[in-house]
Amino acid sequence: MADESKSVETVAELVARIRSKNTLVQEEAVKKLVEVGAEAVQPLIQALQNKNYHVRMAAAQALGDIGDEVAIEALMQVLSDSSVNAQAMAAEALAKIGKPAVPFLLDALTSKDQLARRWAAQALGNIGDETVAADLMERLEDHNIDVQRAAVAALGALKSRDAVEALMAMLDGDNVDLARSAAEALGHIKSPVAIEPLIRALGSTSIDVRQAAAGALVAIGKRSVKPLIAALEHQEYTVRRWTAEALGEIGDERAVPPLMAALEDENDRVKRYAALALGKIGSSKASRSLIKLLSHEDQDVRYAAVRALGSIGGPSTVKHLVGTLKDPDWVVRLAAAQGLGAIASKAAVDPLKRALKDEEWSVRLHAAAALGETGDKKAVPALTRLLQDPKPSVRRGAAEALGKIGGPKAARALAKVNDEDERVKEAVALATRMIAEKEQAKRKTARKRTRKKR
Repeated sequence: MADESKSVETVAELVARIRSKNTLVQEEAVKKLVEVGAEAVQPLIQALQNKNYHVRMAAAQALGDIGDEVAIEALMQVLSDSSVNAQAMAAEALAKIGKPAVPFLLDALTSKDQLARRWAAQALGNIGDETVAADLMERLEDHNIDVQRAAVAALGALKSRDAVEALMAMLDGDNVDLARSAAEALGHIKSPVAIEPLIRALGSTSIDVRQAAAGALVAIGKRSVKPLIAALEHQEYTVRRWTAEALGEIGDERAVPPLMAALEDENDRVKRYAALALGKIGSSKASRSLIKLLSHEDQDVRYAAVRALGSIGGPSTVKHLVGTLKDPDWVVRLAAAQGLGAIASKAAVDPLKRALKDEEWSVRLHAAAALGETGDKKAVPALTRLLQDPKPSVRRGAAEALGKIGGPKAARALAKVNDEDERVKEAVALATRMIAEKEQAKRKTARKRTRKKR
């Protein structure tokens, strides 16, 4: 009896600790209550009535982690709690308990309480029991939009192909929130039947719907490619623009020729996203077409072309990216520096050294980073001078680049730095350690070679 009393007192202590305002204390108490298991269930159920919603949340979390179906009815009550955070935690807990909670959640799905219906739908989706799909589909006609949205999301989570027709119909509805949710759900289900309706949704007046539809087409994957290629000829430029982006995300080589053709689209935004898409696919076939855009009058188009060429890489792109280090737009110059850093060609060292004098500090920063990537010791003097730049971020970038290049000259330059900025000091210290470690590794390798010769 003494041991049992001590055990009960321990549970009571832990439950008291979930009332703490200290999050760490509360989390530790929840963890220990979960370890206690069934013995903690009733005290935790009582804690669901606490006036503090943080306590109710912690209790719900613990009950979900314990997973005892005894707590189901009490947790169902919390779905209508005054705190949305407690409601969400109760729904999560019921989902963790799983199939034993399904009958209770199905009852709540048809209750008069819209909060209970909403959270019941979400929990059912997270449980993953496909047999409830028909019940959830009935909620698509619910008079409350939050319940409808939760039912849509749940059907997506269940990957219910039976719901595809109803969800496709929602894409054309007046409510953009529901249309966006339907597109997201169709992306989870990945049915090719939805491809054409999703392409139509790329022309929605809502950017959220367009984005969700594009994401769904990307999720469906390679089966979307041929219809999307056809959509590059769509009369609406918004459809063509989102189509180009989706093709880039899918990354299928079949899209390269039609995307190259889209670089000559009458709309500059379509050109821009076609260029970015070609960069993501990374086909060198597109380089020549992208190079033509480097002199385009629109700075966003030039930027996209530079980004794409930097991603594609290759020796033939270096001289063209070097040329854009003199672009009138600093964002284009920055992208050129980043692209040259990715390619890391020593042929770009001298132009990048000149870019360290750019009037825009962010260009100087990325030029320094690019020089660091080349590893060329010819850049050390210019980077050493950059340690005096008025911008701390640039000085920090110069130190990091010197650390990557390494060598005695870089080490001496860093040793002379007496910067007041804390982040610059940290960068200098890290770069110094990096150089020391490289030198130590070189000496170690040299000793091994000497021993082998002997």
